[in-house]
Amino acid sequence: MASTIAALWTDCWQINSKGSVMLSIRCKGLWKECVWDRFVKIWTCDGFSSYLNPHPAAIVLARALIITSSLTSVMAFFFLVFGSKNFNFCQDTSTKLQCLRLSSGLFFLVGISSSAGVIRYCVYVYFIHQYEVSLKIPGFPGFEYGYSLWMAAGGGLGAIATAIATCCLTRYKKKPLADIKGNAGSDGLEVTKTYV
Repeated sequence: MASTIAALWTDCWQINSKGSVMLSIRCKGLWKECVWDRFVKIWTCDGFSSYLNPHPAAIVLARALIITSSLTSVMAFFFLVFGSKNFNFCQDTSTKLQCLRLSSGLFFLVGISSSAGVIRYCVYVYFIHQYEVSLKIPGFPGFEYGYSLWMAAGGGLGAIATAIATCCLTRYKKKPLADIKGNAGSDGLEVTKTYV
């Protein structure tokens, strides 16, 4: 969850993009573009003129998928906490089991959408800069994938790993069954819960 939200917040998906020079480092993201000038040691950022302007479909899709992943990861985390056996707010075992299953499904959704956004952005950047890369001119400005993209990729892989771990936790657990037994010493019935 933290990695996916940090990838959206830090906004450095591409480093040394087209047009950068050796005395500066350019960091380009989904929302803005920042430049670090090594000579005067100033970090300046320039937001895109308008979020409503037509942008490449890959940027819009990556934005939508990462925002969806961030919001869904928060919900999945809360369901995971509610389903935890150490969380004493709810004592009902079947409710906790349902929370864990819902958390697992949401984490799968987070992992898939985050990975799709990262892959789509990587393909977009590669096709934009493939001509520059193929030239292999020494000293020519190139590009690298930035730390925000790697955080988003790590967040997606972490969400998938969490979903698999949660599935393994809930796979062999069943809902409690009421085993009604007659009690010889009293007039009523005693209800005991057994777990299969």
